[in-house]
Amino acid sequence: MNTFANQPPAHAAGGDDLPIFARANTRPVGVYVAALSGDRNLTMAGWLRIGFDAFESKAVAAAWAEFREQLHTDPALNIRRGDTLRARKLAAGQGRPLPLSTRRGPNRAEQWRYRQVLRRGLATIAELPDTTVGTAHGPHTTGGAAARALIERLSARHTADGTSALAVIRRNTVATWYDLAAAPSPTSPESLPCAAADTDGLLEAAEFVAYCAYRHHAQQRNRRFLSGWFAELHPGAEEPLLL
Repeated sequence: MNTFANQPPAHAAGGDDLPIFARANTRPVGVYVAALSGDRNLTMAGWLRIGFDAFESKAVAAAWAEFREQLHTDPALNIRRGDTLRARKLAAGQGRPLPLSTRRGPNRAEQWRYRQVLRRGLATIAELPDTTVGTAHGPHTTGGAAARALIERLSARHTADGTSALAVIRRNTVATWYDLAAAPSPTSPESLPCAAADTDGLLEAAEFVAYCAYRHHAQQRNRRFLSGWFAELHPGAEEPLLL
């Protein structure tokens, strides 16, 4: 299991620019895009498992970009194209008031519309091509420990299957790439099959999964409306892993 963070470009070691995965013994079967959410009592990981062809073709990234464009053009919201969608802020109803509003923040109706962006996002994720959703939780587990445990569990899964896969996981604002099998693979994010900007959008989607799954498990009163969304919209999600 190798991390790709802060390592030299793939061509630096071999002196030639081979196509991606040309040195690999097996073609990756998929890519996990993961994010963390939770509190000091519970850390939740959520991920999208994307078939490699769908990831490489950017079909999934394009579908999420289309969802973002729908939010931008929605007259009931004030979401700009360059905005980062943060699940926790949306759940709190945080966002800009409508352009003609004289208020400094959104009114109650607008807050509810921002919260509904989470639900709309979960529904979009359910329709992404060749994509499945999974979660893992660690009671009283730090984010760092949860991330390491998740990568180890996913790596063990693919080692047992004799398959190869990649994963990117974001903690706070830092995203790190991992090889989930022992086969040779690129050694820097720049040599991966999807541009960093495309992956940023998919990490937003993974955060939606992680946060809504966290609310489903936490069952906290101040976010009761969120507790059933994940199970309702993703009944086919993988069985949650215990970290």
